[in-house]
Amino acid sequence: MLGTPIEYARIARATLEDDRLLATTQMCVLRHDRADTADLARTTAASALPNRHALLRGLEYENPGALNDRPVDALVAHGTVEDIAHRAQQHFDAEVDHVSLHLMTTTPDSPPISQGEQRACLPARWHRGR
Repeated sequence: MLGTPIEYARIARATLEDDRLLATTQMCVLRHDRADTADLARTTAASALPNRHALLRGLEYENPGALNDRPVDALVAHGTVEDIAHRAQQHFDAEVDHVSLHLMTTTPDSPPISQGEQRACLPARWHRGR
């Protein structure tokens, strides 16, 4: 699953048998200040929206095409290292087995933060215990 809201992860897990692998890729915009992430998060959500519009409508997001904060936040984790780690943990809490982080940036040749800080973002576990 790429760029899916936590609510959908819960539905997917309830639909799958417990022994089935459920993996997701979380789109992320990482900066030291969450206020600096809004524009890129909105642009990232807009690019994912054509494939996620019906999904968001089905999850009772009103007018997801308006790209207000709710659908943007549902599709793209953005903010600080702690914000991104919190979103990954929410996926694990929804019983997702594996979460990969897809880091979005406006400058692909220059990471938004140091590699050490990126590693600090990683949750203590990458797989849900069974």
